[in-house]
Order: sequence, then structure tokens, then C-alpha cells
Amino acid sequence: MPGAGWRILAPMHALLIGSGSRGDFQPMLALAVALRRAGHTVTLLASPVFQGEAEAFGIPFHPCGHDVREVLAENRERTRSPLGFVRTLNSIIASEFELQVAHIEPRLRGVDLVVGGGSTMAAHLLADAAGVPYRYIGYTPQILPSAFHPMLMVPLTRSPRVLNRLLWEAARRFYNRMMDAPYNAQRARRGLARDEDLFGSIFPPDKTLLACDPELMPAPPDLAQVPQVGSFALPDDRPLPPEVEAFLSAGPPPLYVGFGSMPDDDPASTTRRVLEAANKAGVRLLLSAGWAGLGEGEALGPSVRVLGPVSHGLLFPRLAGAVHHGGAGTTAASARAGIPQLVVPHAFDQFMFAHHVHQRGLGPKPLPKRALTVERLAEGLRALASDGPMRERARVTGEHIRSREPLRAAVTWLESALPGREERVARTG
Repeated sequence: MPGAGWRILAPMHALLIGSGSRGDFQPMLALAVALRRAGHTVTLLASPVFQGEAEAFGIPFHPCGHDVREVLAENRERTRSPLGFVRTLNSIIASEFELQVAHIEPRLRGVDLVVGGGSTMAAHLLADAAGVPYRYIGYTPQILPSAFHPMLMVPLTRSPRVLNRLLWEAARRFYNRMMDAPYNAQRARRGLARDEDLFGSIFPPDKTLLACDPELMPAPPDLAQVPQVGSFALPDDRPLPPEVEAFLSAGPPPLYVGFGSMPDDDPASTTRRVLEAANKAGVRLLLSAGWAGLGEGEALGPSVRVLGPVSHGLLFPRLAGAVHHGGAGTTAASARAGIPQLVVPHAFDQFMFAHHVHQRGLGPKPLPKRALTVERLAEGLRALASDGPMRERARVTGEHIRSREPLRAAVTWLESALPGREERVARTG
């Protein structure tokens, strides 16, 4: 693997695909920026809802797959529970796969490396057909089979190894059966041999890099061969809105509440519970509207302000703590900022992130969305604001995370995927 004493002879053209929600897209945008700074050419594909964000960083962008925000909004009623959320996504997987094929294949000309992330399903197949190396970026170890954790669609955090193995085998069989016809039909059209293990090809352990922090979710022993470099932070130095700066300056550091891309079948009710809990706890609050539209149209007092999209890297270090859904990106941003966090998991790996945050003393006991009450949330808000030992553990953890350079390590790892493009040079110093 290239490192000190190596240099790349020729820049590469990397095609990055960050299919999924914001938590799947933003790490790939951060990686695209890092690759460009290293002298490489980058093209980024993702849900069309993110085109403006990519272009704001000067990254060439093309839409890929469904508009994920529209899909979640149209299926709001069906996503009221973790099981309903999973069923909704499963119902659109086949059409999403076909759209990815149609959107990715025309972008392969002149590409040296294909990098998938999130719910990218068609990239490995198309890269294989084009004779282009493929790599995958995982934001959680739970994307890969292990005896030490269940698949990420199962909201269990301490299941026995034998059960985990059974769950992974069942998931593999279900996924292979569901995707067999469309996936292998596309392979046959390109003269490729039939693939009997679609899950293993789409999420290949030997071609995967884990972009998550070991302080939050370390790779288990049976995935020790998979490199884990830490979470990707988007270098977003765009200033906070003036009204947010004014709110931050008007009193003690506030708490943050936001659930990112998660849908909500009754955002008005959730907003009222959050506002009442903040009032009971006696804390100032920044409420992120997110895709559910929390706080919109509500009467807010002087101790609460509703947020639109902002840079977590700039905002979070100025907070007293954060309440969020447990997505990989927001969990990492909170930990990197050195603030305590209360996780309100909705689905997927959010339950495991919530478990690890609490087990490491970085936040109160998780509060699943279905159990979100005024009293329990108020208790959690008070703990974030006043638990000194918890706050100190969060501060120290943030220092450890900030000491790494995961994007530099990821760029080096991707460069090593292209043999013959590097040359040994004399060491100096």
C-alpha cells in the first residue's frame, strides 16, 4: 500500500456512488473532495436531491436512482415502525437497482476506479463488466456478516453469536432470492457468469474500507482483516446563518435535537413533545427541521430556534450536547465534536450505534423513537446538560477521533487499488 516514500505517477478518474440518504451521500462527498485535493479527477453519483450540495463543493455530479426524499415522503405511513421502514425499502429495491444500472453505466467511460457506498447495488456488476476495479466504503461494521453482530436491519444489540450467524444466513438467502432475477439478467446481458452470492458481491469484505470510528463501533474480531480508518468529516467551512450565530451568542450553549433524513408520520406531535421536554429540562434548544419538517409552523419561545441544513462540523463544538437518530454521520459528528449525545434510534444500525454510545459512557440510555415521551426525553436532556463525567468522557473521545486523518488513509487505500500507477521514490529526512 502506498505511504511514505511513494508517489502516484498519474492521477486517476474515480467514479463515486453514494446511493441512499444524506448519511450515505455526505461521506462520499467528503471523499470526493479529498480525492480532488490529492490531484485526482472525481465524478459523484447519488440521489438527485443532493445535486446542489455536490455542486457547492465543485464536484461534478449526476443523479443516480430514486429521489430518496420523495420515496420516504410518499411512504410516510408505511415507515411508522422499524419493520415498516425496512419493508418500504425492500419494496423499491428492484426498481432502484434498475435505475442504478441505467444511471451508472453511461458514466463508466474513462473511469479508472469505481467506489460504492451506502445502498449502491449495481456498481460492482457494472465495474466487473467494464474491467474496472471496484471498492466499497462501509459506514458501519454491520454492513458485513459477523458472528458478533446481527445484520443492520435487525434492531438487536447483544444477540448471541449462534443467532447472529443464523440471521446473516437468512438475510443472505432472502437477498439473493429477491435480487437473483434482475441481477443475473444484467450479468447475462454483459456476458458475465451467473453470480450465486449477490450479497457477497455487492458488499465484498475483501474490497471494503470501514469509514467509522473504533471509539464508537469497532470492527469485531472476525472482521479484523477489513481496514477501519475512522469516519469521514466533510470540510465544510461555510459560515452558520446569522440568526443561528445570534442565538448561540445570546445564552449558554444549547442542546441540539434532530433526526436527519428519518421520516415521521406525525411531525407536529414529535415537535410538541420535544418542546415540552426542553421546557421541563430548562434548556435552550436548536431544533433541526430535517426531512420530517420538525418545528415548522410551530409557535416557539425565545429559548428555541429551528434549524435548516448547517455544517455540523462548525455547529456541534459549540453545543452542550446532541439528541439525534443515531445515523453514522451524526453520531460521528457528535463524538468528533467532543459532546455527549442521546440517541433516539429509528431503524437499521442506529440501534447498534445507540448501544455503543451508551456502553462507552458518551450518552444516556438510548431512547427509541417509538418510546419517545416528554418525561424520558426531559430526563435525557438534563443528563446531557449536567452529567460532568459523561461530558469529560465525550471530550476525551473527541480528541482521540480528531487526532486521526481518515480521509488521507482512504485516499491512499483507493490509490493502492490501481497496480502499476505508483513508483518508489527516495525517502528524505
